[in-house]
Amino acid sequence: MSAPEFVADFDSSTGLVRALAAALHERPFERLGRSRLAGAAVGASRALPEALLTRAFAISGGREAIAPSEVTKVDPEAFARWVVDQYGARRAPAIAVGSSNGAMTHLCAALGIPWLPQTFLVPVRRNADPDDCTGDTHLAAEAAADLLAHQPGLQIHQMHDPNQDRLMVTRLGYFRMKLRSLPQAYRDYINAVLEPDGVVLAIDCTLTWPRTELRERHVYQHGAVGGLRADEYDEGGPRVAAFLAEQGASERSWHFPPTDGCSPEAEWGFEAALRADLDDLATTSGFRRADLEFPAPEAFSPVVADLYREWYASSGAPSRRLLAETFICVEPTWALATRTVPLWLTFGTQPSLEVLRGYLDARSGDFDEALVTLFAHGVRSAGYAPAREWLAATRAQRGRLVGVDASRWPADFAALARYSRDLHRIDPGGRPLPRMPFDFALERLRGLGADHPVRWTEQ
Repeated sequence: MSAPEFVADFDSSTGLVRALAAALHERPFERLGRSRLAGAAVGASRALPEALLTRAFAISGGREAIAPSEVTKVDPEAFARWVVDQYGARRAPAIAVGSSNGAMTHLCAALGIPWLPQTFLVPVRRNADPDDCTGDTHLAAEAAADLLAHQPGLQIHQMHDPNQDRLMVTRLGYFRMKLRSLPQAYRDYINAVLEPDGVVLAIDCTLTWPRTELRERHVYQHGAVGGLRADEYDEGGPRVAAFLAEQGASERSWHFPPTDGCSPEAEWGFEAALRADLDDLATTSGFRRADLEFPAPEAFSPVVADLYREWYASSGAPSRRLLAETFICVEPTWALATRTVPLWLTFGTQPSLEVLRGYLDARSGDFDEALVTLFAHGVRSAGYAPAREWLAATRAQRGRLVGVDASRWPADFAALARYSRDLHRIDPGGRPLPRMPFDFALERLRGLGADHPVRWTEQ
């Protein structure tokens, strides 16, 4: 089943669903390099100079976008039907619902459980200066209002990031849709697949972000998670000024509409309104309910990495190889087949690099090898970490970049197609271990402690 035309082909929700589905079917995840967005740019990566290549990438992204008037056609049921179609009907001891998260994807892959995303991206066509941070407030306004009037279980988190998404926002507006209620396709799937007394698990990233409310259930988010702090988008600063100067912009700060509060972060945050439907479904169908909460996307990553290490060791297959993955350049099937420890990171930025450094420093001597995938977003954005710094961070573990031409990154779009192939060349692997026992993971998540940033709670 093809994804609906209104859904971005190259996003955290669609990318991680496809990666998890491949793992549950024990297939390599090779889809990323064949996506609609990557196709033209990947093919031209070695033939074009960087300026033309990044322009081609932006044009490819614009072709994913729908016309503003077509926002009214967004159908959460169609998206939900596509999601459940990816997984098949194999029974599962739990089903995860909620925030996009790469570490969660690896946990689900090990446990053999599906994940149903709360958020999906609808790219809307625009043609504007990336530093126009107010024009998008009017983009598709009438169509968005009409959509929300007919879809009370939906809310829009419209996001504009002129830093990390600089190439794309010239051609499209980011309309992230969050489900406030369960689509019928999700309900039917949970009832059909979840084992008796199974767990309906809410994946709850509690991160919030400054925004401006445009109308009821429609907010406009200032910037996004990445190399800059939230306050730097609104207030500016040395890093913003330097970046804008490098880009040849006429100003040295951005001018967003005044903020009037915070909302769940557009891409990663969990909208708590969905919890009521999860509670109702669990009560009605006799399932258990649990919440897995963490304060930021990467907060869960060390927990999952350590869980993998302990599981491998308990199975008689200890691992001394780490795979650090960025954004949707993931390969859970390969990690399982090669007994590799996955550490998921949001982007190729300095904060994510610090997470990797901190993890390796705290486990000095535990790894002999560290592999790194780098998602190519095409711009040397404020706060990005050059490829050489990723290599330096992993030097003690014989670190190497997978599929990445360090001299061309972050505009090395061919890496999107190469990384999976190159992982399988490094180690073709064997059959994965039997699934991680759910009780094994449950015992360790319950035992994290009250002061740990990751919390498991049961109802």
